[in-house]
Amino acid sequence: MIRQISMIFKKVIQMTTVSMFMLTLVLANPVDINNASLSELKDLPLSEEQMYALYEYVQYHGPLESIYELVNVSELEHVDIEALKPRLVLKPDEEASSNTRLQDQYRKVEDWTSTEGASEGLMELWLERLAEPINVNTATYDDLVSFQNVSQIDAVAVLKLRAEVDSIGSARWLRNAIGLSYYGYRNLREFVTYSEPEDGQMHVWYNMVVKSIPSTNSEEEAVAATLQIENLAALKKGELLDNMASRPDVLHKLSFTNSRHWKAGISYNRQLGESHRYFEESDLPEVKLSFTVADYDLGPLHLDRLVLGNYSATIGQGLVMQSTDFRSPRYSGYGWNKRVTGIFSDLSRTQQYALRGAGIQGSLFNSFKFMAFVSKNDRDAILNSDGQSFSTLITMYPRHHYDYFVQDTLDMLNAVEEVTYGGNLRYEINPGTFIGFSSYESLYDKELRPDPLLTLILPANTGLFLNSSGNGADTEVAAMHASSATSSMWDVAKANRRVQGLEFNTVISNLALQVEWAVLDKDSEILSISDDPRALVANAYLQFDNFNFMVLYRDYDLGFDNPYQRSFSNYQRYKSSIFEDYYYLKNPAFSYLYAGASQPQAERGVYVSSRYQMHRAWLLTTNFDTWTRVADGSRYFRTVATLEYRPTFNYRFRVRQKWQARGRFNIFAPTGYENRETIFTARMRLSGYDQLQVTYANSGTQFDPRRRLTIDLATGANNNSPVGQAYSPGNALGFTMTHNFTESFKLIGHIAYYKGFFWSFEDTDFQVFDSPNGAIRWYLTAFSRLGNHWAVRAKLTWDEGSAISNYAFGAPSASSRSPQTGINYFTETTDFRIQLDYAF
Repeated sequence: MIRQISMIFKKVIQMTTVSMFMLTLVLANPVDINNASLSELKDLPLSEEQMYALYEYVQYHGPLESIYELVNVSELEHVDIEALKPRLVLKPDEEASSNTRLQDQYRKVEDWTSTEGASEGLMELWLERLAEPINVNTATYDDLVSFQNVSQIDAVAVLKLRAEVDSIGSARWLRNAIGLSYYGYRNLREFVTYSEPEDGQMHVWYNMVVKSIPSTNSEEEAVAATLQIENLAALKKGELLDNMASRPDVLHKLSFTNSRHWKAGISYNRQLGESHRYFEESDLPEVKLSFTVADYDLGPLHLDRLVLGNYSATIGQGLVMQSTDFRSPRYSGYGWNKRVTGIFSDLSRTQQYALRGAGIQGSLFNSFKFMAFVSKNDRDAILNSDGQSFSTLITMYPRHHYDYFVQDTLDMLNAVEEVTYGGNLRYEINPGTFIGFSSYESLYDKELRPDPLLTLILPANTGLFLNSSGNGADTEVAAMHASSATSSMWDVAKANRRVQGLEFNTVISNLALQVEWAVLDKDSEILSISDDPRALVANAYLQFDNFNFMVLYRDYDLGFDNPYQRSFSNYQRYKSSIFEDYYYLKNPAFSYLYAGASQPQAERGVYVSSRYQMHRAWLLTTNFDTWTRVADGSRYFRTVATLEYRPTFNYRFRVRQKWQARGRFNIFAPTGYENRETIFTARMRLSGYDQLQVTYANSGTQFDPRRRLTIDLATGANNNSPVGQAYSPGNALGFTMTHNFTESFKLIGHIAYYKGFFWSFEDTDFQVFDSPNGAIRWYLTAFSRLGNHWAVRAKLTWDEGSAISNYAFGAPSASSRSPQTGINYFTETTDFRIQLDYAF
């Protein structure tokens, strides 16, 4: 008995010792409640419901100042709070320290530094704001709405709070702003401070990207790379692909910021396959240079920014001016799809529509907001045979002479010199409510005389122009802007393009309204607009904490040919026109008129979107768009619904369903189609930010019968083959694994099988694939932070598809550009991407 009691006593001592040891470990590593992630709260003695409630309270109300504030969390009892007291520690909000922001937010910085396309220029602004936060007590309306997921309603809520309390002293005060949404607060607090930052802080940022992956000018699942380089290479016996392999895309950016008053930057970009500009004589621009002076008070005048060198200009909803080569489909300007208005330095990849000169932005007496700019730069263009006029501007990626396709093609690079000047003047009635006028004029040193029949289209195919049912948007080509004019502003001007617009914005409680209207001056009479093409875009945005709703209407005239327009649209200009088919054109590179276009197509329609957090575990997002293509009256609709279920923090299941159709309203439409697409994603979050994801996609497209497809290929005779009504299916199955070996090193692996059409966001790249017989694709990404300032990211991609036999049309011919000529599809590709970042 004594021995048994002794053994029991020994076990009790052992268990007590272990418990005390475990408790010591726990107490030695308390949870920083103000900065903890949801996964870090899982170690606390709380139920899942209590854990979510605690996390949401801290995020919603701001950092805790006392542990006893937890009595306000209804899900926590007194005994729970007492149990938490030794397990928690209250530290200041780390995001309020500018010295640690880049480090604490590095996962977000990873995404920003990989951004391309329409949002690339914004990344520089967000990095600057993360390193040098703005004082929320002096921030303007434009400053506040420039951040992702911060709406006009959120910005007005902050400004109203500031007017009531004179000075916002902390994140807690900020969160108490009436009308400020949860997501608005979460995204805003990372970029603001509550007092004036110290002057003299120097920040340096460097970014280098080398890649063999072609860029796209649009993140749209219906388009592939900017041009089918493989098709062009087949015509030139692979020469262009050889150039692409030996000449990868190279980008260097270097930016210096000294406090908030000045900034300087330089960038160099060589597109995939372009010449080595370091070593070869070339007329291509090698670098971008920019110098910015900002945030000075000069009596009643406040200078927001004065930028010399390369800069970007954006006005309103992008109807009049947004100087970028890239487009974003359904660009609403809300949520993650942010558009930032104003003048900013430009170190982005934009080349064709880059502005170079001087731009200024500021305010007068606080009520008048203004911006003005002037630029002189060369533009790529297609010259007419006389060499003294041009048919149209053209955006090419990569930029080549392309004279090896057609020897007599006149040089398209820097073929036209353009002088552009303009600005915007707004009168602010109250915070968030203003009315504005905007205008710009572009002058060209050559006459603008579109000549599609003689300059752009092969003589044998001119009969198809405006007469082919498959090219219903040819009327957009016929409506291209033409001009022959002089100007007192520039004595060598021979043509011009002038666009003017009005804008109105207001916020009423939790409703934001925006309207922008513009006109293209065709007759050089500013006061007469009856015969001028016009454009209109208007939207209303309703916001609650768990629900938001937006409706947008756009109406663009066919003749509104504004190359700087980047407003909302589903498709880019010249889609479904003869420019989409390179084999109809005099030079295959002319198909960049469609493939490289960033200007919206003339559309008239209504777009509706919503986001509803039905329950903590359920999230529903929907958008519906119905529109008419103005060029030929084709009717479209597009519906996308996404449902996400999160039973616990670790697991997320998402279903995305899309329905899209053209011509379903007209049974006689010869070019109708119907498309449906289902994507199912299951994601499991593991400890240490590890992640496992499975994706399955199924899609299909049904086309209306097409007469040219009902010809027997063997005999040439007509038959009743149903091939014109063939259903084109697509399937894909992919697995992605992320493993963080340490806090500074991780690997991302992905493997997928797909057959048919498929699109995907791969790590930092948007890719579109199409394999009729199936293909396997994998990539491996390694990311490492080298100390506190350096980071490197390397990605290797491999894709191998089953062989494709195109026997019906005979052997491929490199000299023919007939659409019935077989081409060599590459069944195996390997790409790489290397990125290096430095932030100090």
